[in-house]
Amino acid sequence: MFIAGEASGDAHAAEVIKCLRVQAPEIQVFGAGGPNMKAAGMELLLDLTEHAVVGLVEVLKNYGKFRRIFWDMVREAENRRPDAVVLVDFPGFNLRFAAQMKRRGIKVIYCISPQLWAWHASRAKQIERDVDLMLTIFPFEKDWYARHAPKLRVEFVGHPFAERMGDEGGGTKREENLVLLLPGSRVREVAKIWPIIKQIVDKLPPDTKFVAAAVNEPTAAMIKHPRVTVELGKAHEWMQRATLAITASGTATMECAFYDCPMIVVYKVNWLTYLVGRMVVTVNWLAMPNVIAGRAIVPEFIQHDAKPDRIAAVARELLENVSKRDAMRQELAVVVNALGGAGASARAAQLILSTMER
Repeated sequence: MFIAGEASGDAHAAEVIKCLRVQAPEIQVFGAGGPNMKAAGMELLLDLTEHAVVGLVEVLKNYGKFRRIFWDMVREAENRRPDAVVLVDFPGFNLRFAAQMKRRGIKVIYCISPQLWAWHASRAKQIERDVDLMLTIFPFEKDWYARHAPKLRVEFVGHPFAERMGDEGGGTKREENLVLLLPGSRVREVAKIWPIIKQIVDKLPPDTKFVAAAVNEPTAAMIKHPRVTVELGKAHEWMQRATLAITASGTATMECAFYDCPMIVVYKVNWLTYLVGRMVVTVNWLAMPNVIAGRAIVPEFIQHDAKPDRIAAVARELLENVSKRDAMRQELAVVVNALGGAGASARAAQLILSTMER
């Protein structure tokens, strides 16, 4: 049984499912996720990616719906008794699900660790109790768990984007003065970030070209500006063609890093979510390339700092200064090289199968 609750988790899980079905053709997979997991051969009980929300307030508003979904999935696990449950990121839902599975004697494998090192180290002991195997995509996470949850079995498998790079990367010429806009993957996220990006567009020179990459129809409908072309589902193609990306924090920052695309990170959430986040987050940066590097290699403009004038000034400088862009690319390459080569999904599938057989 697989559970993934967001678009990025759906994509990662789909690759693991494909590898599982190659390594063990007789395997049966069911669960909650998204269209990619279904296409990979999973029996999709619920498209959980359609219900993704971001921020404390939005989660509270949707609490009743998520509670119903949660117990529906617990009942499915009780009825079917899978050999293992594979939980993909999505910690608000999946950490609670892990506890319920442990009580029922079902093996739990967590694929893509929650970022406890950034915001909730105390949960490491809960994971140590409820999870049989943790598969990490960042190398420093294994050492972190060794300190905070020494009894937990942790394996670094590498980052899933590395294998996609082998299929998609390289050979595309970058277009001068082309800026890729990535305002997020969720409706509420885009509602907060697109108004800021729209003002940045107005402040950049007339010869600047803009493409916005949307993940689905609802978010694409929200992205409106006479200077902006909206493309659906082609983010990776444009990351290879753009001179610069202006992106929401999240998975897209690592995708830009893998596709060698210089970037500026912009993020804004509900004020209450931000205040709570400030109290619990323990890292200095939001963008994952900066977290991995341990310093700011890409500019971040978060919440009150997300002022269009300031962001546009930095964007102009990067568009005009080739040496600054090249320096950022070199820093991003160091980050990418630390994340392992191709084969992350195959390694994850092999570890899942060996855990099921124990």
